[in-house]
Amino acid sequence: MKISRVKLYPVATRRHSGIRNQHVIVCIDTDNDWTGWGEMSDLSHLPAWHFHTGSLEQTLTDALAGQDPYNLARLESLLMDLFPVETYLYSRSASIRQGVDIALHDLVAKANDQPVHNLLGGRVRDAMDVCLPIFRMQTTEQVQDRLKDLAWAYDLGFRLVRIYVGACPEADHMLLKAMAETYGNEMRVKSWDFSGDLHWKAALAASEALSEYGTCQLVESPAPALDLDGLREFRNRSRLPVSEHVLSQHHAWQLLHGGCVDILNVSPFVLGGLRPCQRVMVLAESAHADALLGTTQELAIGTAAIAHLAASAQAVNWPGDSTGPLLYEDDVVEGGVTYQGGTLVVPEGPGLGVTISESRIKTLAAPLEPDSATNIIALRDRTAA
Repeated sequence: MKISRVKLYPVATRRHSGIRNQHVIVCIDTDNDWTGWGEMSDLSHLPAWHFHTGSLEQTLTDALAGQDPYNLARLESLLMDLFPVETYLYSRSASIRQGVDIALHDLVAKANDQPVHNLLGGRVRDAMDVCLPIFRMQTTEQVQDRLKDLAWAYDLGFRLVRIYVGACPEADHMLLKAMAETYGNEMRVKSWDFSGDLHWKAALAASEALSEYGTCQLVESPAPALDLDGLREFRNRSRLPVSEHVLSQHHAWQLLHGGCVDILNVSPFVLGGLRPCQRVMVLAESAHADALLGTTQELAIGTAAIAHLAASAQAVNWPGDSTGPLLYEDDVVEGGVTYQGGTLVVPEGPGLGVTISESRIKTLAAPLEPDSATNIIALRDRTAA
């Protein structure tokens, strides 16, 4: 079996909030009619530029045509040479590698009538606990909208959320106070997510103030990106575990070696696929640290890939964040992934276990185009249509 070509399908979907998100669906064909599907997820983030899909499609086909898809290690190395590590959260190189890596795993698993998690070492769990996001507020006028989001999460059966905080302390306090009064102990907070927006001293003061309304399980990104010293200073003073997004395998080593975190936030969209995520989680195990699986709010293809990764990962001891399919109005699959009792269920069947709808891909087709950069805060936080 040899790869014959790579096809890219840019699509756009709207969240229920009205935000338009762009993705690229990856299709890898072979000379014996097997096909694998992947996803470059949620490209509507800074930096405010996009690659040319036609040019990228040709580059990928030139590089991969004639290659044996079973040689996953060799193909990963080739992709790393073409699209190197960039060490920032929404790296375009990592998105490209993510899409191709997922498609290769789907292809090889389907060709062997196996689920993807069997390629990753087998299954240690059937589902992963996940939480719904409550997005950052810039003003107190947004509190009522976030309370509606909490009610929606509760109605879906979720009892765990993560809350983006730090931009408007008054709004954060109003929301947590109302949440405690409305739900008591029925609704819990997984994390206060500062997204690296504050100096560690400000994040520490904010997290201590927020504890007036109860606690959370962990604190996410309480210092600017790559501020290892700041993370360490926060962790040394925090009563709560600290988590940070891993930007590369070396970054994971720096975070662990420097005593900066308790938990590695591991995501295929950041690291460029499933294989690098596995290596980072081995680092976590070696350091007696934990891992959680993060998200950029993937569609069902990317979410299914994360479910298979979770199925095979011993180091994942914290709830994940992969609830993208619940946030979007439409998707490119039939049926999609399953959420049950606040968990993401590992799909059954060969490959990723989701059925691609080429008619939906056509319906959602839209060229990649830059989002308006007139409101940088809204673009960064994905909080405005």
